[in-house]
Amino acid sequence: MVVTLKLPPVEVARSGLVLIGVGAGCYLLWRAQEVVFLLMLAILLATAIEPLVTRLRRGPFTRGSGVLVVYTLIVLTIGMPTYAVVPSLFAQAASFSETLPERLQQLRPYALSLQPRPLQAAAISAVDSAISAVQSPQRPAQDQIVEAGATAAHTLFSLITVFVLAYYWLVERPSIKRVVLRAVSVRHARDVHTVWREVEEKLGGWVRGQLILMLAIGVMATVGYVVLGLPNPILLGVVAAIFEIVPIIGPYLAFAPAVLVALAAVDVSRALMVAGYALVIQEIETNVLVPRVIGRTVGISPLTVMLGILFGGVLAGLPGAFVAVPLAGALQVVLAHLLRSEDPSQAEEHRDPAERAAHQNPAAGAQSGVKFQRIHG
Repeated sequence: MVVTLKLPPVEVARSGLVLIGVGAGCYLLWRAQEVVFLLMLAILLATAIEPLVTRLRRGPFTRGSGVLVVYTLIVLTIGMPTYAVVPSLFAQAASFSETLPERLQQLRPYALSLQPRPLQAAAISAVDSAISAVQSPQRPAQDQIVEAGATAAHTLFSLITVFVLAYYWLVERPSIKRVVLRAVSVRHARDVHTVWREVEEKLGGWVRGQLILMLAIGVMATVGYVVLGLPNPILLGVVAAIFEIVPIIGPYLAFAPAVLVALAAVDVSRALMVAGYALVIQEIETNVLVPRVIGRTVGISPLTVMLGILFGGVLAGLPGAFVAVPLAGALQVVLAHLLRSEDPSQAEEHRDPAERAAHQNPAAGAQSGVKFQRIHG
């Protein structure tokens, strides 16, 4: 039997326009990758400070003024320590640059002792090239100076843009959420609200957890470097804190500069002590800090992290890899709800309110007739 399916021309035209619109939207998003990246950073910032803004709203502040108060606190928190530490950082960086050729020269005996011969030759060549580059640095061309200035200005503008977008996201968030909930059916509104809330909790928790981890690693590294007698301990501590945010390989990169400095400036035994201290910090981070700071609510499976970083790096380079982990966490929440594979505490949210009340308190649940209402932010 041959069945002929006849579609009205209007339906065909409508479907074609929808496909063209979806394709055009994807193309525009691809062309505006930088804008999308800045918006993602703004949403991460907004979800990180949203609990504090909500607390300020209980007082005399509106949502907008609460955001401005939090911004002021952020500037003071970063600016005051920076003002106190930056002169010392510049001094240590200048001292490090002045003594770098001598430290590289101290690596030659270690390079000469390497075996086999091809490895020895490669190490000596690398040390000689580094010494030559440090002793006779090439002056940047005029166009390179202009390009560096333009890059710095663009970076500053992007940073300001992120804070502005985060401000408007927090101010307009209830309206945006209301529009999203009104766009879905009443039957799915509660699930959408639950997913929205859990995604915000995961994103905000990830940002706050990463900042706390960076601060903890930076402080522990700086204190340890001072005790071990390394040169430029503050600079090396700041480097360790910055590398901590790099997914997967960041904890290993964080202490590599300190080991190299100890090997070049002090001796092999001190470098081994730094490496041992780095392992101790990693054990503290893995077994104490990460479980307590990040917690189960922002936990992301290692496979999800790896796939997210790979896809993000391929699609958008370093910025894509940077935002891949929180986006993978958000995607994990959405898929868990769609597949009903959440943990028991999350799955409880999918129960009907009357059923959930009966499950928690059978006596009260028998009298409960509450129906879910739309959540309007």
